[in-house]
Amino acid sequence: MLAVCALLTAGCTGSDDAVAPQTTSQPTTTDASPAPESKAERSYQELMARLPPLDEPASPEVAAWRKATFTAFFGRCDSTSGGADKASFVAANRSVLNGAAVYPGARFISEATVAQRDGNGCPEGGGPATYYTTSRTYRLPVGANPDRVFAHYEHELYGWFEAQITACEHTYGQGPAYFAVNACNGMLRLSVRARAPIERPPPAPLPARPFGAQYPIASKYLATPEPNVYETDPGKTCERVLGTDAPSVIIPPPPGIRAEIEGGKLVVHWALGTVHGDCPPSELVLSYPAHAAHAIRQAVHTASGVTRIRLPDGAPPPKAVTVRAVSIDRTKSRAVAVLVRRPS
Repeated sequence: MLAVCALLTAGCTGSDDAVAPQTTSQPTTTDASPAPESKAERSYQELMARLPPLDEPASPEVAAWRKATFTAFFGRCDSTSGGADKASFVAANRSVLNGAAVYPGARFISEATVAQRDGNGCPEGGGPATYYTTSRTYRLPVGANPDRVFAHYEHELYGWFEAQITACEHTYGQGPAYFAVNACNGMLRLSVRARAPIERPPPAPLPARPFGAQYPIASKYLATPEPNVYETDPGKTCERVLGTDAPSVIIPPPPGIRAEIEGGKLVVHWALGTVHGDCPPSELVLSYPAHAAHAIRQAVHTASGVTRIRLPDGAPPPKAVTVRAVSIDRTKSRAVAVLVRRPS
């Protein structure tokens, strides 16, 4: 569920030459209710506003579960409070740095402390800090040999164990603390975390995820279909698959697609069927054999659109393309595949 935050930055497509989506014929409604006051609720409303217009609203069970989980997530990850105490980490870091004699002749340049947010259950760079690292940068004397610098700090850090070694950096550990020495290009950089990261308490229990039993089961969900047509129709309704933490999970219907080669580009026309509030698509994932390991991600804001993918110069044009829809809950639809029309 925490991966849903990626939707906030999903405005860019994976193609190098995406075009504006075609105008949807479905009316767009505007919510005239007062704007929510809390940042978490406002983030939830903004997230929902990025979706295509819904033909059918979410069922009460799905709407309640989605709002509770998203609001809890944004409430935790939009806030930078409740994390590690910067002053105590900086004091501990400086104590370690001051206890190790600087390499002879090195000239001090600067000190910086950076908040780190590893393991806080939020996207990279988001949420409260779990610890702080403090770094000091020095200019080494002319001709200083990195091996001699590392030998100096091995002596200074007696009692620490060498945890990781590269040509430019040696890292030492002692309990939850670490001390990194970087000594390349005539510069010396010492980075320290002298205390264990804080552990945030688990979030409050959330409502049980709806099972989606009212939707048909997706047949051959994991199978990639063999392309034998040039165009497919969009799926008509949400579907469900067996889940690991629930009897079944709601997934979106696959889009309707057709593809062609046009001026050195793979042009994929896509269209959604009925947009259900229980499984609204947030993006499409497109792939073709030559680039199967590098899927193209297309943000979805309207009921239909076109994605143009520039093909590598000299590469043979793809014969088929495969597409899946991804819902706001990060569940994927069944895959659909079509043959690619070639220029006549």
